[in-house]
Parts: sequence; C-alpha cells; structure tokens
Amino acid sequence: MVYRTTSRMEQRKAARRRRFLDAATQLFAERGYQQTTVPMVVAESGSSTGAFYFYFANKEDLFVQLLLEIGERLAEQLNQAVESEVETLAQMRATVERLFLFLVSNPAEARILVLEATSLSGRIVTTQVEILESHARSVEQALKTLPEGTYRANPTVAAHCWVGAVYQAVRYWLGLPDDKRPAPAVVASEVASFNLRGIGQ
Repeated sequence: MVYRTTSRMEQRKAARRRRFLDAATQLFAERGYQQTTVPMVVAESGSSTGAFYFYFANKEDLFVQLLLEIGERLAEQLNQAVESEVETLAQMRATVERLFLFLVSNPAEARILVLEATSLSGRIVTTQVEILESHARSVEQALKTLPEGTYRANPTVAAHCWVGAVYQAVRYWLGLPDDKRPAPAVVASEVASFNLRGIGQ
C-alpha cells in the first residue's frame, strides 16, 4: 500500500510546526536563547518532544528556522515598500521606514534578530549576518542606480552604514522603557532622513 500525504495532513503538520515556532518566539524573546530549553518550547506549544524532533534537529536549528522566517517576512515588507514608490530615493526612504516600523511592531521577532542572535555563534550568527547582508546588498544596488554624480563614495561601505543605522535605531528603541519610547513613525522618518543625508540627499 502506498501512503500519500493529503492536503489536510499537510495543513496539520504546518499548524503543529507553527505552534512550535510561535512558542519559541515568545520564549526566546522573553528568556533569551541560553535560558530557553526544548522542554520549555514543547510545553508552551502543547505538543510532544517527539513531534519537536520531527521538525527540528535541536534548539539551534529551531532558532535558525525562526531567523529564516523573520528574514523572509522582512524581505516581503521591503519588496512592498519598493513597489509603493517609483523613484529610487523615495524607495530607499520607504524601505528604511518600513523596516524600522515592522521590527518595532513585532518586538519579539526584533529581539530575536537584533539582540539575541548577535550574542550567539555558529549557524545562528551566520544566518543573522546573511539576513543583514542581503539588506546591504539591496541598498548597494539602489545606490548604484542613482544618476551619475549623485553619490560618489564607496557604495558598499555606505550600504553597510545605512543598514547598521536602522538596526541600531531598533536596538535603541527596544531598550527604552515603554513610556519613554518616541513614536515609531517619528523615529522611522528620522532614521530615513539621516541615511539620505549620509548620501548627500
């Protein structure tokens, strides 16, 4: 007899994996990577240890899968920002604002990407770097499309500074007490303006 996976089975598997990822997102954000254990994730998800290891090799693999998902969601946001504008400089402003606003609107994911991953090693930090590098490459390509004479400095260096400013602003915002945080839209606009001034705009 040949067993075939039905769409309903696939939906159940996806839902079970989703529960693990959602539970891990909250635990990693609240407790940190080191203080979160697989049994905690299993208990929080309401599933079983066997099911956990069906989807993930270990805690590191779970964290990496979370980072990859966050990276995909960020890419989707940035693509939407680009599509919302026609001119390159307007697109660059829109992507900075969209990136900042998405991260501060999803503080658990932001803490995982911006704070927790930075302090770790191995596949985790490699994955984080790949996500940030993909953003820098996009900025670099945008800089190279600007009219000749618009920007003369090294676009690779500028792109990394550009991305660094956004993520450092997110780190700063997350570190403030709730009642001391400036309005996200205001900070997003200020970061975008800062970056544009950095390229002479």
